[in-house]
Amino acid sequence: MRTQAIETPGAPARTRWERWERWEQWARPSRRPDAVRPAGRAARAARAAERGLTLVEMIVVITIIGVLTAAISIGVLSAKKKADMGAAKTACNTIRDATIQWQAVHPGSDCPTVDQLKQEKILDTGFSLKDPWAGSYKVACDADEITCTSAGPDRKEGTDDDIHVPQVDTATPK
Repeated sequence: MRTQAIETPGAPARTRWERWERWEQWARPSRRPDAVRPAGRAARAARAAERGLTLVEMIVVITIIGVLTAAISIGVLSAKKKADMGAAKTACNTIRDATIQWQAVHPGSDCPTVDQLKQEKILDTGFSLKDPWAGSYKVACDADEITCTSAGPDRKEGTDDDIHVPQVDTATPK
């Protein structure tokens, strides 16, 4: 649909459609037989606009995009692993602190479970009972020490990537 606008010769186009037509006349002068091709930079730009992209150029661009995507995804995955480890340690610290509070209220009782801490509202109702790898946290109460553990990313207990709060020395044999 073409809009009618009163325009003096040489004045700038007022509507988007008119601007498009003027650009098209400048960029593709070969459509008008009486037009003179622009020289220099304008001529190269006009030829490039008519030519488009070659298959090799497209393959190069797609390859560059693929390499960049791979590099970025490697960085994101390592950052997610670190974040999950940090979240699990923070959750274990919270469970350990809640267990200490629970023992102060219930002296002489056995060690509570994480479910019990949540039911008695010592842990917040929004607290997740699962670690970032969908495993469960375990609480152990010794005579003077409360330990919270998670199986870690490999979901196997007793491996080097397990989360222990407080931190245990893994260099010494058990």
